[in-house]
This record gives sequence, C-alpha cells and structure tokens, in this order.
Amino acid sequence: MRPFDVLVTGAGAVGGHAVEFLVRRPEVRRIAVVDVRADVAAGVAWRARLGALQEGREVTVQGFGLDLSDADATRALLERLQPRVVFHTATLLTVPEMARGLTPDVFARVRADGMGGFLCGHLLLAVTLQKELARLSPRPPMITAPFPDFTNQVLAKLGPAPITGIGNVDNMACELQAIVSEKLDVAARDVTPMIVAHHSVGEWFQRSGSAGEAPWFARVYVDGKDVSEKFDLAALMAESAARIRPVPQEQRTAASGVKAVLAVLRDNGCYLHSAGPLGRAGGWPARLWADRLELVDVPGLDLQRAFDINMAGQRAGGIETIEADGTLVATERCRTMMEELFGVDVGRVAPDRIASTARALRQALSSRIASGT
Repeated sequence: MRPFDVLVTGAGAVGGHAVEFLVRRPEVRRIAVVDVRADVAAGVAWRARLGALQEGREVTVQGFGLDLSDADATRALLERLQPRVVFHTATLLTVPEMARGLTPDVFARVRADGMGGFLCGHLLLAVTLQKELARLSPRPPMITAPFPDFTNQVLAKLGPAPITGIGNVDNMACELQAIVSEKLDVAARDVTPMIVAHHSVGEWFQRSGSAGEAPWFARVYVDGKDVSEKFDLAALMAESAARIRPVPQEQRTAASGVKAVLAVLRDNGCYLHSAGPLGRAGGWPARLWADRLELVDVPGLDLQRAFDINMAGQRAGGIETIEADGTLVATERCRTMMEELFGVDVGRVAPDRIASTARALRQALSSRIASGT
C-alpha cells in the first residue's frame, strides 16, 4: 500500500471536520480516519470522498475500525498505512459531552475546580499511539487535539514528544486576529496576535466571557506595529466568545489542526500558536516545519514569566505538577471535587495507573450523566 499523507484518529466532531477540510487541500491525496466505531469511521470517510468529488477532487479516503488502546492492532494498521503525519483527536471523553450531559451545577464545579481531573481520559489512547508511532521508520510527527497543554507534557516524558498540540490558544489568537481586523477595518492577514496562555484561559472565555482565575499575556500587531494599547483585549475576547457561544465550536478547533497538518506537509515554517509545544505547559507562538517546531519570542515577555503564566493556568485547570516520570499530581481542590462528584482518586496518578484511572473516569462520567444528578 502506498503511504498515506494523513492519518486522523477519531471520527468525532473535531476529527470528522478535519477530514472534510483536508480532502479539499491539494497537499492531501490519501487520507485515513480511524475510530473505535468502524461504521462511523467508514461513514466519515465516504462522506468526505463524496464532498471532495463535488469539488472535482479525486482523493483516496479510507475509514478503519480501531481501538487505539489495542497496541497490536494499532501497530499493524500504522505499519500498513505508513502516514506522513498523524492528527490525533481520539479521546475517551469530551468537554462538550460533559456540558450537555452533566447538570449545570456539577459542570460548573468541574470547570471551577479543574478539568484536568479528567486528564487520564485524554491520555490513554495517546500513550498507546505514541508508543506505536515510535516503532515506525521514519517516525511521523504526531499532532494532538485532546487537552494538549496537559497531555503533551506527559507524552514528552514517556517517549517522543508530539510536535505540537492544536486549538486552545490558537483559537484565541484567531479570535483576536478577526476582531481587531474588524475594529480597525484592516485586512486580517495584516494582523498578528502573539499570546501566551493556558487551555484553561480559552475554556473560561468561551464559557463565561472572562479569563477566570488564570493569567494570560497578549500583544496584537498590525503591519508590524503594536496596537495592543488601543484595545481592552479581554473585552474583545469576551465579545468574540459571546458571538460564537450559541453554535458548536469543534469546526474551528478542527481548522487549527488542519493548519498544523498542512504546515508539516508543506514544511514551510507556518506561524501558529502551539499548545504543549516541545512538552511545555500551556500555549505559545511558534513556527512549524515538517520535522521541528520553534518558539517565537514575544516582545515584553521573558521565558520565565511565560512559564509562570502557563503554570498558573495549569494549576487553575486542576493539575499541580507533572513529575519527571510523567506522574500527574492534581491540585487539592481538583482531587476533592473528583472524589466527591465521581468517586475517582486522581490525586496522584503514576504512568502505570493512567489506563485504569481513565477507564474508571469513563465509567463514572457515564454513570453520572445517566443518573441525571
């Protein structure tokens, strides 16, 4: 079998949209999508092929049923596909699922005390995928979507780090680019945001219109000139969040992933905002090539302050620290909330407990949603 240009793991909202977007790009001639639900993977693949044909593009799109926690099956399929780049979107649970299924007061407490309590649910499939990708030669770059500010730190300690994560701060940057363009009546391509912030900041803006308890740093440039002082950037973020809040938002997160995939395929040093770059906490401006990512210096912000901002965001998200061996240590506030609401101990999770904790979280979340309490 000829190598595939892209493998997308997960045929849900983010992965499904990513496949649709990618089949319309000239860089992509062969793309595969996998999901534990074989019929959904096949359906997404067929829908994308039909959509590409409507636009006159002949693209090979294949869907495969795959449980990514099955190392042997994952290894066999990767060896068969030999993808040039992997966009990983699969996870055991999602924030939209929580928002829809949990009662408002329970969801509000999860947000306030730390979404990071569910981190193992985002890590389980990524850990297996990372391990099996490392067996390929050449090893394709891995781009992550599920909670990359957190997960990429752990993955970087367990094996080859993902080249970048997507969404989160990249979504924030796009919002500022669009709304500053509108306010100043200039072309969006002339607007360059530079943001250092953690996932929890973007999450709070989208849910409540403020950064919540986490700090963030932002500058916006138009044709190279800093125009940040012309605006209350937090107010602009709140305005953007209010506009987009009534509609699903997975499409724009998928678009962030598509940008990163295309940067790898084009090997062009594309400017973006990377979540969890090089195994770091939080989100940073960066440039991305096929084989490397380089952080971009932000004027007025030194590396130590940037690190402190992102670590504060991480703690606001419920994770106190990630130790050298990949052990997760939750904040006391997050640990207490997860025990009281879901009966799962996430206070300290070593790498060998990620799988069992992830499955316990999946069961506890499903039970809570089903009970309606």
